[in-house]
Amino acid sequence: MTILEEALKSDRCIISVMGAHAGEGVDAIFNRKIADIERTGKTFWLMRSPKARPIQVQDICKSSPAYTIFVEPASKGGARPTTNNEAAKEHSADKKIWSQLPKGVGPVTGKIDYSATALVFDRMTTNVSGTIDLWKYSDFSVEERPLKFILGCSTICVIQKDMSTHPDKMKSRYRGIIAVAKLTEPYCVWLR
Repeated sequence: MTILEEALKSDRCIISVMGAHAGEGVDAIFNRKIADIERTGKTFWLMRSPKARPIQVQDICKSSPAYTIFVEPASKGGARPTTNNEAAKEHSADKKIWSQLPKGVGPVTGKIDYSATALVFDRMTTNVSGTIDLWKYSDFSVEERPLKFILGCSTICVIQKDMSTHPDKMKSRYRGIIAVAKLTEPYCVWLR
């Protein structure tokens, strides 16, 4: 079974709309993160979404392997490129004990403030094709709510649940899959 098949079978996962970052294209970002994994065994993916905070992500990962599926925006230019390029130096799974980012991991960049967090991956591939039906997922924090990607909230913890009849479901149902990654301990961390 491929990592994408594993991710699509999982009843819980994270879906993230992918866009450019501080002048770096999507392919370059994934290549850099895959190189981190080959070199050090893991990589850190900065994000700031209120729908995928460390406690939620850690909760999803407690019972079974968990994955992040990276998808295309609904329209060209739909994912606003990040412009901040600050580099994180430390990470913490609980905001109490802080450690340096592992030696050999490339820069983890973005806006580094109290909202900066990172997903932690040990497997990642862009060798994927196909689409995902977003109507098959609901918001992990409120299972009765369909997914809603908005600016500032492009990464969401989800569970598999049919939302096709929900009146507030997203208009853009199918999204192309760009990449998939497997989360590893501590799954999601705060950055500084």
